[in-house]
Amino acid sequence: MSQLALPADFFPELIALDIDDTLTEHLGNVSERVIDAVAAVRAAGVQVVLATGRSLSTTAPVGRALGLDGWAVCSNGAVLATIEPQTVIEAVTFDPKPVLDQLVERLPDAIYAVEDAHGIFLTTRTFGADALGMSIREVAFEHLTVNPVVRLVVRSEDHREDGFGEIVKQMGLHSVIFGIGDLAWMDIGPVGVNKATMLANLCTRLDINQANTLAIGDFTNDIEMLRWAGVGVAMGSASAAVMAAADTVTSSTPGIGVAEVLDALLA
Repeated sequence: MSQLALPADFFPELIALDIDDTLTEHLGNVSERVIDAVAAVRAAGVQVVLATGRSLSTTAPVGRALGLDGWAVCSNGAVLATIEPQTVIEAVTFDPKPVLDQLVERLPDAIYAVEDAHGIFLTTRTFGADALGMSIREVAFEHLTVNPVVRLVVRSEDHREDGFGEIVKQMGLHSVIFGIGDLAWMDIGPVGVNKATMLANLCTRLDINQANTLAIGDFTNDIEMLRWAGVGVAMGSASAAVMAAADTVTSSTPGIGVAEVLDALLA
C-alpha cells in the first residue's frame, strides 16, 4: 500500500531512479505509464538520472526506453556515464588483488568477476550475461587482477543458505552489497563509494543543490541515496531498513510506484 506524502511546494531539479524492482521488475521491461510520467517531469525541466547497480551496457537500453539521453550513475556509484552517446565520463576504481587474494583462500570454489572502468566484465566462469553486463569474457583467475576495477562480484553456491556475512566481518570489507534474486552473490565496490557519492558529484557538475533532489529505490544499495536526497522515496516492497532511510513510501509495483511519485509532483 502506498503511504506517499511529499512535502508541500517541493519540486526537484533532479530525480534519481533505481532500475530493478523500482522502475522495472528485475530484468523486465519499462511500462508505458512510467515512460509517460518521466516524459512529463522532463518537460517540466527536471533532470532524470538512472542510479543503478547495473553496468552502463545494461543501463543504457533502459534509459533509451524511457526517452532519456543524459546522465546515468552505474555500478552502484562507481561510474558516471551518459546514455547518448553511451560513454563513461568518470570511474572510481580500486586494485582488486588484495581482496581477491583474501577471498579465494576462503572461497576457493566461488565464481569471481570484475568490471573494468569501461564496463567490460572478466569472469572465471560465465553465469549469464544478463546478470552482469553485455560485455563479458571468461578468463583465468590471475587475469582478474591485471587492471583497476570498479567492482568485484563473487558468487558461491555453497553460501546460498548462509550468505557471506561472517566472511565480510572477518575481512572488514566495506561498500559491500549482498544478493541478487536467490543467488549467493556479493558485490564489492570501492570503499566509501555508493550511488549517493556519485550523485553528489553530478549535482556539483550541474550546480544543483542537494535539497532539490528526489530519489526512489527499493534495496540496500539505495539506502545512502535515499538518505542523501532532499526527498527519499522507498518502494512499498522495500525492507524495513530501506524504508527507514526514506522520507516517504510509494506503492510496491515496479514502474507504477515511480509513476505515482512523478504524477504527484505535477499535480
